[in-house]
Amino acid sequence: MKTLKLSIIMLIIIVGFSQQSNAQNQSSGLYLTLNDYQNHKLSYTGSPISIHEFLGGSYVTVISNGQKLQLEKSKIFGYHDNANNDYRFFNNKAYQIVDTPEFCIYSYEKLTPQAGGKGPKPTMVYYFSKKNDSEILPLTTEDIAAAFPDNPKFRNMVEIESRVNMNLYAYDKQSHEYKIKELYAESLK
Repeated sequence: MKTLKLSIIMLIIIVGFSQQSNAQNQSSGLYLTLNDYQNHKLSYTGSPISIHEFLGGSYVTVISNGQKLQLEKSKIFGYHDNANNDYRFFNNKAYQIVDTPEFCIYSYEKLTPQAGGKGPKPTMVYYFSKKNDSEILPLTTEDIAAAFPDNPKFRNMVEIESRVNMNLYAYDKQSHEYKIKELYAESLK
């Protein structure tokens, strides 16, 4: 049991440091506003950026002109990392933006327990928001239905597809689209 707890703590520390180090490279920077994100205007580029994802920190630390600044995550939109990924802050978490046309899809790596008493493992969980700046919700049939009350065709298509075990976040490699986005586009026809 002691070994399991130690393994969990080490995994959390490694994930936290890797996210922090990803945000510290030259091509990274902060999007202070939604408008900055939409125009890909980065602030504090080339400065070390710590997003404090470990233990749910509520601020981002940057070094600017030799001074350490702390910015509240709730007051900035997100950040861009050196791997060319964009993230949006919501409730002190950094959600990776994976698709934006029509509505936004996000991913978030979460530790989930494994069967058989094994330690937790990182699992990708998917979320969405109806607009770039609206609430981020789990990508579920119920939340899609609540978010799109004005599109009954889309809601019904999602419901039918989810009954045949379609993952709402499945990616169609042939069309280069998430299947949920294909359903949405079809519902508008």
